[in-house]
Amino acid sequence: MDKFEVKLDQAARAAWLSYVGGRTQDDIAAQLGVSRPGVQRLLALARQEGLVKVHIDHPIAHCTALSQAIREAFELDYCDVVPAASDTLDSTPYLAVAGADRLARLIERSEPQTLSLGSGRSVRAMVEALSRIDRPQHRFVSLVGNVARDGSSNRYDGVMMAADKTGGERFLLPTPVVATTVEEKQTMMAQPLFRAVGEVAKQAQAAFIGVGRIDRQATLFQDHFISEAELDELLSLNAVGELVGWPMDAHGRLIDCSTSRRVTSLALELFRDHAMVALAGGRDKGPAILAALRGGWLSSLITDEHAARYIVDQLG
Repeated sequence: MDKFEVKLDQAARAAWLSYVGGRTQDDIAAQLGVSRPGVQRLLALARQEGLVKVHIDHPIAHCTALSQAIREAFELDYCDVVPAASDTLDSTPYLAVAGADRLARLIERSEPQTLSLGSGRSVRAMVEALSRIDRPQHRFVSLVGNVARDGSSNRYDGVMMAADKTGGERFLLPTPVVATTVEEKQTMMAQPLFRAVGEVAKQAQAAFIGVGRIDRQATLFQDHFISEAELDELLSLNAVGELVGWPMDAHGRLIDCSTSRRVTSLALELFRDHAMVALAGGRDKGPAILAALRGGWLSSLITDEHAARYIVDQLG
């Protein structure tokens, strides 16, 4: 076994001792001959690699009711609503598990699948929650550029990890989310590599994307994909959210502005007939998720009860 396989084996042992055997971290450290922080890292690795799975065999009535209301209102294929402990706690780990379950159903198929991924914390966490499975016949493709203007890579990209976990092919969109000029965008889009990635994405059976908010805490702004001046422009045009970089208003209509004209992500209109699954939660994301639903961009939704409650309240 290589070093990573040895580490996975040790992580699995630690997980068995902890979750099945009920042993303390000190007990596990003594048995495995590692430090207590080492045990914590092994358990974290076990969770990250999908070695630990949790199944709750009882529906949560409140979440089920919210799910049904949203699914029926927007004619979705499915709407999974996960519980949230409080307004102050991040629901990303819960969304990740629910998303990984949906994504795994596609990856486990033996026939070749092409799957598109957006970016964002929830999408990345979903891929981290996947178990490893040998599926070299599958392809994973980016819908959004993975480079910031300063040259740094997108830390929330999940395509590379998904391909690593399955042995599948990977196709990255080697562009910034927003080009500096319209001319720069046109030059990028004319490149054979850009067109080739786009052709692969068009063949995707499903796409899993995040939903971004447009405000001072927007990921696009915080991660330097857009400038403060560009954020101000979007806010002045009443943008409330974005899907793979494309800004939209409260009704889900795409906003035409200087920023959107330089977005390099693949056009959302190309995927109207595709299975577009969004992962996003938190009451602050509610307006953006609702906009995406109103615009008819989504076929399915994985969210938490805070965002779901906001959406259902707006339906009344």
